[in-house]
Amino acid sequence: MKTTILICILIAFGSHLYAQQGWQYQISNLTGNQCGAICSITRDTVCVMSDGGMFLKTPDGGSSWTEHNTGINRSFFDLAFSNSNTGYAAGSKGTILETFNGGATWIPLATGTKADLFSVWIKSPENIWAVGDSGVILNSADGGCTWTKNNTLTGNRLNSICFQNSNTGFIAGNGGILLGTVNSGATWSPVNIATTKDLFSLSATNNYTYLLAGGVFNYDYNSDEVFKSADQINWTSNSIWTSIPGLSRLIFQNDSLGFTIGSELTTNGVSIIIMNKSTDYGQNWYTSFYNWNPPSSVGIAYGDISFATDSVGYALCGNNILKTTDQGTFVSIKELNHHPGFKIFPNPSASNEVSIELTGNMQGLSVEISDMQGMILVKKNNLKRLNLLDVSQTHPGVYFVRLMQDNRIIGVGKLLRLEPTQ
Repeated sequence: MKTTILICILIAFGSHLYAQQGWQYQISNLTGNQCGAICSITRDTVCVMSDGGMFLKTPDGGSSWTEHNTGINRSFFDLAFSNSNTGYAAGSKGTILETFNGGATWIPLATGTKADLFSVWIKSPENIWAVGDSGVILNSADGGCTWTKNNTLTGNRLNSICFQNSNTGFIAGNGGILLGTVNSGATWSPVNIATTKDLFSLSATNNYTYLLAGGVFNYDYNSDEVFKSADQINWTSNSIWTSIPGLSRLIFQNDSLGFTIGSELTTNGVSIIIMNKSTDYGQNWYTSFYNWNPPSSVGIAYGDISFATDSVGYALCGNNILKTTDQGTFVSIKELNHHPGFKIFPNPSASNEVSIELTGNMQGLSVEISDMQGMILVKKNNLKRLNLLDVSQTHPGVYFVRLMQDNRIIGVGKLLRLEPTQ
């Protein structure tokens, strides 16, 4: 009985908790963004480079944002700052922009390539790297004034570059391409990671290198696996569950604390943003944020995350900017949108069975019930108009109920399981 009362209290005050904890939407005038990138310079100073070349910056943790049109109408995929003044943005058609005044003005650099550039890394104030389509690797040894290009190592698209320390670095690409260096990038050699999946979104900490793997389609990233290495030679992998086709970006703030982000549009035009969190070195992943119909539109299978400290982080997804000050704690969420022909009853329920009632076209529909950590506990295929589901193995708590068609979410609800009555 005490458990039932506690759950009901949490639900009743859920919207208040949501407004105070977890990930919060920030107010900005961002529009027309499909990809873009976000970079937190400090816990309060955060920059965004959005598609179309619109640059946004906040000096006060998101309370206010200034805008500057760079005049460069490109898609942008990565943004990095070496200090509060110097930064680089990488984008389509070989675009790299540079700023020396904190983003007040941006200068397009002559990179010598028209390939889309997906990742930029500032190894030192003078040593800048970027990678992109068709196996292009760019390096500048003079702070972006001149660039050398290497596209002889692979013809595959390269999605991410990072350095773990002054000597060791990696480049990840499509088709299982992973290149490594142990001499500061003087030479790059293939690294055997035993997969042919597309590799993207590298993240390095003091002792580990992490990597997302899945499938890349144009500017869409759909991952389902995380690789980890402690010695740059041996790689272990863990599957990462997500209720949408895949996750697009990974970041580890320290050895054990990591986040992923993904987005999707359902077949009926509903937007979804999801962020997962790991606190055990990528072994297990839990929901950090899950929202249908966010305030603004999202890109398809794209998002970016940047943490300033272990607790303070920012995320960009389409035209939405989010912030957390408590390490992305998952708390009660806003009510999820239901499919108009999708009904769950009884709800709340203390029974060992619940019913799913459908109206309209039921061809090829299935339903999944998962816990807040994303583990699927109940699944039923080939749904009829009225379906009875056994939930006796679930404990009191809140569960996601997803209506699926052709492996895509078309509706979602919440099921509140109460303590069985004696």
